Amino acid sequence: MSAPEISPQVRCMAEATLPQRDEGEPLFRRAWHARVFTLIVTLVHNGKIPWLSFQERLATTLKTQQDKREPLTNEEIDLQYFDCWLEAAEATLLAEGFVGAKDIASQIDTIRQSVSEIRAG
Repeated sequence: MSAPEISPQVRCMAEATLPQRDEGEPLFRRAWHARVFTLIVTLVHNGKIPWLSFQERLATTLKTQQDKREPLTNEEIDLQYFDCWLEAAEATLLAEGFVGAKDIASQIDTIRQSVSEIRAG
């Protein structure tokens, strides 16, 4: 499976929301960060969701996190940032009808069960 071609406009909008990195530092600290980023950018690129809809949710989520005013390391800030991406992505996918709340709850239960089985084994 090849990466989707992203229009310059969508790429520019998406890149503008990413944290700045030093030369050689990985763009995404965790694999799921790249996956949630790619999911949203692909849906925007394919016209399935409006960028503004996601962007507003992300901004609101980031503001809520910033209001907590806890001193964080750069890595903690990055991890929190992508937690906000995930929260905004989930809210957008729910609002746009891609998934239902029961679907998400079911997936969370499945993941928790898998983790429990791995830890037990």
